Amino acid sequence: MVIIGGSDGKECFTDVWFLNLDTLVWSMVKQQSPTHRRLAHSATQVGSYIFIVGGHNSSEYGSDLLLFNLVSLQYEPRTILGKPPSARGYHATILADSRVFLFGGYNGQSAFDDVHVLDLAAGAYLPQVTSFSIEA
Repeated sequence: MVIIGGSDGKECFTDVWFLNLDTLVWSMVKQQSPTHRRLAHSATQVGSYIFIVGGHNSSEYGSDLLLFNLVSLQYEPRTILGKPPSARGYHATILADSRVFLFGGYNGQSAFDDVHVLDLAAGAYLPQVTSFSIEA
C-alpha cells in the first residue's frame, strides 16, 4: 500500500509512505526533491508507476500529472499531449484498457460530472465526447 501526500488540516504534505503487507511496517521514502505538496488528488498504479492527477496544495487546485516510479522511488517528468482536465481535486481515476479514466471532482467553486481519458499508448488526453446520439 502507498500513501502519497495528504494533509493534517493545517499543512499539506509531500511524503510518500509504503506499507509492507508482510510485516505491516510503514516506511517513508527518502526523496531527492520533495516538492509536490498535494491533497485531494488521485493515484492510479500503472505498471511500475503511480499516476498522480490534480488535487490541491492548500492554496490552489491543479490539473498536472505526476509520475512516481515505484522502482527508483522518485518522481519522473513526462510530457502528456492533448488537453488536460481543468484544475480539480476530489475526483476519481481508474485504469482500464490501457487508459486512465478521470471522473468528476471539485475546484473549490464548482463540482464536475465530466469524464477525461488519458490514452497511455499515445501519451495523450483524448478529445472529450460531450454529446452523442443513437439512431433507432
